[in-house]
Amino acid sequence: METNDHASRRRAKKKSKKRAATRETANEREGVKRTKSHARPGDDDGREATTGTRTGDETKRLAGTDKDARDAREDADGLSTSYLASLDEGMKRSIKSFRKRARDAQTLLKRAMKVKDVKFFNRLVKDFGNDKQYGFAKEAFERIARSGLTPNVYSYTNMLNAATRVGEVGEMRKIWKEMRDAGVEPNEVAYTVLVKGECQAGNIDRAREIVREMIDGGVEPNQRTYGTLLRNCVRYGDVENAAKFVQTMRERSSPPDATACEYYIKTMCGELMVQQTLSFIRDVKRDGIEVTAQSYVALATAASLVMPAEEIAMKACEDARAKLDADVRDAPGTANSRYDDDYGDGCDDDYRIRAHEGDDSAADVPSKSVQLFLQLRAQDALREIEAVESYITDIPLKRRVQIAELAAKGGEQATNVRILGGGGESDKTVDAADAGADVRIEICSGHGDWITRRAKLDPKIQWIGIEMRRNRVLLTWMKALRLGVEKNLRLVCGMAHDALDVCRAPPGSATEVYVNYPDPPEWVGSSQVLVQDTFLRDVHRVLKPGGHLICVTDDSAYAMRMCRELRKARSLFETTEPEGKPFASGVPEDYGASYFDSMWTLGNQRDRYTLRYVKI
Repeated sequence: METNDHASRRRAKKKSKKRAATRETANEREGVKRTKSHARPGDDDGREATTGTRTGDETKRLAGTDKDARDAREDADGLSTSYLASLDEGMKRSIKSFRKRARDAQTLLKRAMKVKDVKFFNRLVKDFGNDKQYGFAKEAFERIARSGLTPNVYSYTNMLNAATRVGEVGEMRKIWKEMRDAGVEPNEVAYTVLVKGECQAGNIDRAREIVREMIDGGVEPNQRTYGTLLRNCVRYGDVENAAKFVQTMRERSSPPDATACEYYIKTMCGELMVQQTLSFIRDVKRDGIEVTAQSYVALATAASLVMPAEEIAMKACEDARAKLDADVRDAPGTANSRYDDDYGDGCDDDYRIRAHEGDDSAADVPSKSVQLFLQLRAQDALREIEAVESYITDIPLKRRVQIAELAAKGGEQATNVRILGGGGESDKTVDAADAGADVRIEICSGHGDWITRRAKLDPKIQWIGIEMRRNRVLLTWMKALRLGVEKNLRLVCGMAHDALDVCRAPPGSATEVYVNYPDPPEWVGSSQVLVQDTFLRDVHRVLKPGGHLICVTDDSAYAMRMCRELRKARSLFETTEPEGKPFASGVPEDYGASYFDSMWTLGNQRDRYTLRYVKI
């Protein structure tokens, strides 16, 4: 009996070893190295070594951060990943999602080393770049050479795009230099990506020089190149360069399409150039080019503030409604490729892996983010149409004449607007308010819906809105004029760190500082992070004793990061949540409407978080 038991145990042990060996073989075949190390939640670039034999230092380089040291640091602060995840289901889902993305990326990188094909590596760099996983994109690019292969123009172009998408202009320029030093000639796509990066950094004149170099080198700019230039002219209110780009398109037998025309129209309307816009629209129609609904809305907004142009504004509203109706009839539920630059890159990882396995059906996966964006555009257009119509029909003529006189001076000349980096306006400041006034500041004020409505609710409260995009500041200024809140609303265009200095909010003057839906850092190494030590010290300086900092975001990873930053600044701030909880899930019902509320209502339904902290 004992012999049988012994034999049974030996057989069971042998089977167990065989099953373990089978699992190990399957894991190797699948390319997944199963360890306890995972990507840092919210960190697209946290990763482990995936191929070959590496030194400990190299493994840590790939991992981005040593996990044990990271966990020890987080536990010391009392805000470990596991603790934050235990407080909210959305954060828990986010952590699982980021870990899955890291594992899938490791699978693809390991497979690429076995395939050793430049096209495969190029596709990896492209997909990682589009997904804003810059660390993985860089690793895939570097492995091309380590595999004994030579990067081609597509390799460099995809890497340029990866750097551009996360706002790393310095990295982009470095890659461009490496490409030229390697003797690789750029094509129109590579040039366009370079133009996009410079434009996003506000270097439109440099972008224009690149286009000239492009033409001199025998590479013809395409519609996307010009569209990139014009889109950023809108952001920076650069009418002069926008006009030159449109003229260049016509001279080079590449007439502007509907999107390019929309950008030029928006740029002119931002400066209230109503007659010039009307003339351009007539030319566009004569050439048989579509005029978009958003173009008509921009004209309506500008014309409503110019006297006497009420009829132009009302006609533009009518044309915009007709175009929106036509768009719904002609293309229900479809995505428009003209927005591929900024939307539609959020494809799930299963789709991305199927694409590398040669599954053509992956190309048919619809982009929900593009569809949501197009719905938002239509909704925003209708809301602005209604606001213009209501303003013209409900506001007395005498008051509209007064507003038109204020508008005629232009946003940059208004006493309540400050554009940083505005040349001759560099000495201009915006006074926060009289001493003792209730001052409240919104950072990342966007299109101004939230702050203008708040300013309207109580004229006694002095509001300051800070936004880095010039076109958004001017749009907010126009809304403020229409709502009659120009006296209790100040606007500053610039980066938050600089703007808090120039808005003349004296130390200890603000009751509340709001940070509404800030752009999350694009990747772990990003230099573009708003909520960090320097910023928190600036906010602490302007707040009154007992004043509040309120941060709202729909990005769970950024919410966790902000919680940790505020935890490190616990000598300056403490949470107001019960039992010291670092955040509250959701947004208070009376918080106010914004662009992101519209996204949520239309079906985005992302988890939202509120961080409310009091100055110590």
